[in-house]
Order: sequence, then C-alpha cells, then structure tokens
Amino acid sequence: MLSLTHLTIRRKAVASLLLVLLAGRGADATAAFGLGVRPASSLPRSPGPLQAAPPSGDEGRPEEGGAPPPAAAATAPAPVESSSPPPPPPPPQQPGPSTSDLMLAMGTSPRRIFLSVLTSSGIALGANFLGSTSRILSTLPPAAVESSGLDTYYPVAGYKRYNGSGYTLRIPQEWLADTAVELAKATRRAGTLDYGMRRGDNAGRPGAGVLPDAAFGPPGRKDSRGLTPQGADTNVSVVVSDVGTRGFTLRGSLGAPRAAAETLLRVSLAPEGSGRVATLLSVSEVERAGGGGLLYQFEYDVDRGERGVPLRAISVIGAGGGSTLITATVVAPRAEWESDAKYAARLRGTIESFRLKAASKAPSLLL
Repeated sequence: MLSLTHLTIRRKAVASLLLVLLAGRGADATAAFGLGVRPASSLPRSPGPLQAAPPSGDEGRPEEGGAPPPAAAATAPAPVESSSPPPPPPPPQQPGPSTSDLMLAMGTSPRRIFLSVLTSSGIALGANFLGSTSRILSTLPPAAVESSGLDTYYPVAGYKRYNGSGYTLRIPQEWLADTAVELAKATRRAGTLDYGMRRGDNAGRPGAGVLPDAAFGPPGRKDSRGLTPQGADTNVSVVVSDVGTRGFTLRGSLGAPRAAAETLLRVSLAPEGSGRVATLLSVSEVERAGGGGLLYQFEYDVDRGERGVPLRAISVIGAGGGSTLITATVVAPRAEWESDAKYAARLRGTIESFRLKAASKAPSLLL
C-alpha cells in the first residue's frame, strides 16, 4: 500500500510540474503547492533536461525495502546579463565660427583692422593721450630726443624744451610764456615804423630798456589787463645783449667767475641807489654736456626792502659769439626755495639745462 501511494504522489507532482511549465510559468503557484510541488519561480534554471524536485516530508524518505530515490542534480543559477541598452553616443560638436566668418559678419577685413589700429595709435601718440608719448620719449637718450625736436612739443620728465637764438633750455611743462614780454617786444618792433619817435621818449614805456629774449612763469599770475606782469616773483628769463666788444669772452672780458659775478651784481642787479641789496652765495664755472662753450653760474639773494619779499636767484652767463652776452636767470621768493625742496629742485633743473648752441650768434635786442 505504501509503495502504491508513493508512486501516485510522484505522478501527480510530475504532471503538475509539466502543466506549470506549459502554461508559461503563469499558473497559480498555490495550486502547485497544493499538489505537493514547489512553484515554478523557485525551480533552478538549467539548460539541461528537467529534473523533478525532491519530495518533502515523508516523501523524501526511501520506501521500506525499496531503493532510495535519485538525487536531483544540483545546478548553479546562470549569471543574468543586464538587459538595459548602452547609452547613445554624444552628438558631434559643431565647430565654432572661424575668424574669417566673424570678420565677414562684422563687414570688415584684416586690412581694415590693421589700418584702424595704426590710425588710432598715431592719433593717440600725436595727442599725447594719457601721457603715452611723454613716457616713450623719457625712455630714449636725451641727446636723441633733443635732436629730434620732439621735446619742444611733448613734455619729457616734467619739462618742455625752448630753443632760442643761440641757446636752449628746459622749462617746467606747466609754465607759460610771459605775455608782457611778448607785448613789449611787439611794441618795440612797431616803434621802428614811426620815424618821429626818439629813444628818450620810450623811457617808462613797455619795451624800453633791455628786454628779455624769452621769459616764462607759472600760470595764474596776471594783471587787470590779463597779462603776466613783467618782473613777477617767480620766473625764468633769458637776456641777449650786445656788450660792444668784438671777440668777447668770459675770461678775457669779465675775468674769473667770482669777479664777473660781483660785477654783474653791482652794475646790473643791485646798482647804487636802487634800494636793492644783493648777496652772493656761490660761484662756479661749468661746461654743459653737448658743447656750447664755457659758462659762469652763480647763486645770490636780493633784498628789496619794502618793495617786496626777498628773492633768491641763479644766473648763468655765456659768450654767444662776437660781442654777444647771454644771461639766463631763474628767480623765486627765498621762502619757497627754503621751504619746498622739491620745488627748488625743479627751479635748479631749469637753469642747469641752459646751454649755448655751438657756432651760433644771437641777435641783439639792446636799443
């Protein structure tokens, strides 16, 4: 009886398993368990022939007096490959516009761009935009800049050059020409057309006496007529005079530097009865780089009494050839020399830049 029952159970189990497989594993697993078999989802997958699941409970014990059931083949589950598709390749990058495309879109060309840059650079340099031209000139040798004449139009290191008749010097870039001197020179030139005028009638008028060939001073000091007053406290001036002696030289005509300075102070700057007292501070004999000949330089104070504040000045004299004497003087209130070292250095830089031009003769302005 037990052998017949066991055989019947095994047949039912095999039939149920076949039904589950034929139904595509979609049958109810509960019915399979009701028949004593495992659901299809718990069965091991194997490419080999199907094997029946071993019976559970008493079914797994061998029948008394019978042979034990064959063991189910143990198979490892096959690795499951991923079913997701690979990511698509990135789209190819579109090349950016080329330089020629950009120029075509803007309606220009390399030639136009080059000409525009060249023109704008020329305008910037010509106008000294942001001091660009001055900075470039300051990097060049001073002799090359002076020979080019560019420092007469563009300031270099805070100075502009002035070229006079037989001399040259640098002045602070913010200083302006003395309008009173220019007016007096124009008046003197116009006076030569009036044949009824006499020299004595010119005394006290603008243009009478020895006029500076050039004079410069800081801006903002003007009289009621809008002119820079002649003889302002701070200025630099150059006087060209004819001493009336042919073959004039400093040493041969004026002697040693100190003797020449004392003569100039006594005769020209502080003569007797003028109310001025001149005190000589220093004397030197110099020769500037670039030629031009020997120069006498001396520094002195001038006390004007009640007529004005004390002044300090530095004068440089030189023989301009023939019978010409050229005198350059920078003057400012003594208090400014002593209180502002930077300002005093600028004044010294102005007068120390003065030198005579080689082989040149300055015209005389002495009446």
